[in-house]
Amino acid sequence: MLYLTSDDFPIFIPFGVIGFYRYLWYMFRIVASSTYRPVPLPENPTYIASEDVTIIVPTIDAGEEFKEAAHSWLAGKPKEIIIITEEKMLGPLQELATAVDPERIRVLTVPFANKRLQMAHGIRNTTTDIIVFADDDAIWPPTMLPYMLACFEDQKVGGVGTSQRVQPVGERMTVWEVLAAFRLTIRNIEISSSTHIDGGLPCLSGRTAAYRTVILKDPEFLHGFTHDYWLGKYQLNSGDDKFLTRWMVDKLFNPFTLLVGPCLVGYLVWKSTIPVEDGGYHLPWWNIILSYTVWLMATRTAKLLPHLWHTPSHIIYVPAFILFGYYFAIMKLYALFTLHETGWGTRAGIGDPTKATAATDGGVSVVQEKAYYGVPTTPTSPQSPYHQPAVEMQAGYTPHAAYGGQTVYTR
Repeated sequence: MLYLTSDDFPIFIPFGVIGFYRYLWYMFRIVASSTYRPVPLPENPTYIASEDVTIIVPTIDAGEEFKEAAHSWLAGKPKEIIIITEEKMLGPLQELATAVDPERIRVLTVPFANKRLQMAHGIRNTTTDIIVFADDDAIWPPTMLPYMLACFEDQKVGGVGTSQRVQPVGERMTVWEVLAAFRLTIRNIEISSSTHIDGGLPCLSGRTAAYRTVILKDPEFLHGFTHDYWLGKYQLNSGDDKFLTRWMVDKLFNPFTLLVGPCLVGYLVWKSTIPVEDGGYHLPWWNIILSYTVWLMATRTAKLLPHLWHTPSHIIYVPAFILFGYYFAIMKLYALFTLHETGWGTRAGIGDPTKATAATDGGVSVVQEKAYYGVPTTPTSPQSPYHQPAVEMQAGYTPHAAYGGQTVYTR
């Protein structure tokens, strides 16, 4: 490879700078993530789970695994768990709730399956200061709620996220579960490091996240949350966690980093087929591909070291993870050109969000909803904590991430 670069060294300078920059920042993230510590538990907490926490779980097809998840939620001693489903699933979900804890689990329904509408219905029926959203297959450690509530001791914190890991359904993980675990490992590193460095993060994951109820009770939020459109035309059903995070902070992202490596390799392979006297390289094409493959394996394995430290046997799945990365890049490009198609890939029962919203609204405008909740149309000083206008609530609120052993396990 040294002999190759000596032929036309300037070609590699930009890629060397990009690689150095990316992996230098990755080392910064590793150091920041490893030195991050969760917010300590206060001696006299402001919020108590049994008095101040409602867990909201939107679902349409919860099965027996719901019982395991529900028991893990109840171990944190919340005041109430609200399950929101569509009307035809009321019977099966009520049976599951009764089997687990009929006193602390309440089942509500909406006319049509629509996650955002289900979440909004749960918000309206909440009476506690803190709301925790959870997927119906998210399994919590028993100490998670106290650590999440500790973050809210800072009055500027509006939302709290969690670290997450994959829990296998059987004795061994499938290749898809391992790939998901790899992605969650990288995500945990990125979020914990960015939180530690400057207090920022890209998104509070919808698998489990807590928010101040005063923020979500605002009718401006509820209307925007259930009337979110792409290009003002295509209503969004998924992406609820993105909307919740955007409501408090703005964020940027770069979806094109995975495309640099293959372009460079393709160029070098093409150059290797040209005679040296015509500007080609000395190394054969297979040497270039082999060198790049070794580089990919080494760098991607380094990124997965936190996961491989706990489960070293998963190192055999690193090649599959690399291939999946390129497939995922293609999938992102496909999504970019099909943004008008919205829905859930894993929730086949969820239908047209526009019809569901129209049926739920019943012609009620945001002004009428404000009047119902006692909020003035023009924002003024709040009459109560639940009537505070959105423009005032947004000021000063930031998401926060809670890590350090408080890990949500998802299936």
